[in-house]
Amino acid sequence: MRMLVTPNAGGRLARVRLTNRYGTAPVTFDAVRLARRASGAGVVAGTSRPVTFGGRRSITIARGADAVSDPVRIRFRAFQQLAVSVYARADTGPATTHFLASEPSTYVAAGDHTADRGGAAFGEPQESWVFLDGVDVLAPARVGAVVALGDSITDGALSTEARATGARDTRWPDFLARRLVRAGRPLAVVNEGIGGNRIRLDAVPTSPEIFGPSTLFRLDGDVLAVSGATDVIVLEGINDIGQDPPATAAQVIAGLQQVVTRLQVAGLRVLVGTLTPSGGMGVPTYGSAAAGAIRRAVNRWIRGSRLPDGIVDFDAAVRDPSRPSRIRPAYDSGDHLHPNARGYRAMGDAVRLGALRGSGCGPAS
Repeated sequence: MRMLVTPNAGGRLARVRLTNRYGTAPVTFDAVRLARRASGAGVVAGTSRPVTFGGRRSITIARGADAVSDPVRIRFRAFQQLAVSVYARADTGPATTHFLASEPSTYVAAGDHTADRGGAAFGEPQESWVFLDGVDVLAPARVGAVVALGDSITDGALSTEARATGARDTRWPDFLARRLVRAGRPLAVVNEGIGGNRIRLDAVPTSPEIFGPSTLFRLDGDVLAVSGATDVIVLEGINDIGQDPPATAAQVIAGLQQVVTRLQVAGLRVLVGTLTPSGGMGVPTYGSAAAGAIRRAVNRWIRGSRLPDGIVDFDAAVRDPSRPSRIRPAYDSGDHLHPNARGYRAMGDAVRLGALRGSGCGPAS
């Protein structure tokens, strides 16, 4: 598998993070390489580097565990795509997968093609990452990381709609990352959105392999374990309202209070985003007047609470002024729940950069 990532910090030294967190048995990778991507599944000549783990080119990751590589010397700029190539000779069993990448992300080939420069051996790309947890970039101690913690709206569902020709990476955290670089702020952005995710409850039984465990469950692995994390932007709750069993406003608020408190206790600055409109969505528990009333009650708490260190008013950024229960038509992907690329840009622009602390204490992801 050859997987593409877009680090928003440049550098000369990186680490690859692999995961078998939801596997059922140990998994062995016989070869792993890191390179700069050229186009398609091809990589830039002379940039492919072997990735080692404790000096060895193969790694066996225990069931439920993660692995971090040795430092890899490779020079790249911010937003320059990297390709992580992994080869497993034996059956891996169930793969820990990020199902919705919103972009062409993983190319698959039969056999060990980790060192191939060209992409001829690889098939059409899939929009998911498999076994890859991320890439850490060595950065000065002053560089921090903003973790965007959320559901499909953070994950970038339908972010390809209404975007400019040739554009890529149009999720709201991507727009925020580019704003931070233009402003000279030493902050990377790490997207920890999972489609269908809920605050209080694990994935609905029909989609356990997609929607993932609850936000409260995944705080340790998906936020506190992020290298250099200093700030968190939380945008969760709409699936608690829309999925069965639907949550009350009080239950969503109680869940958010726990999320904020646990992250603050760990020393992170926490901003909470207001829930964006879902009026008109075909699933009644998302689009009904009753669901809208619950969403507005949660947003009133977010705007009035002193518990978070700040808020991001995503609702105000994308709602239709004439019908505030709905997304502005120019920002609507068409399903009345997820914004399009223009809407995601408005969300990324809604984050007040001065509300982010930064001043990190380690490497940025």
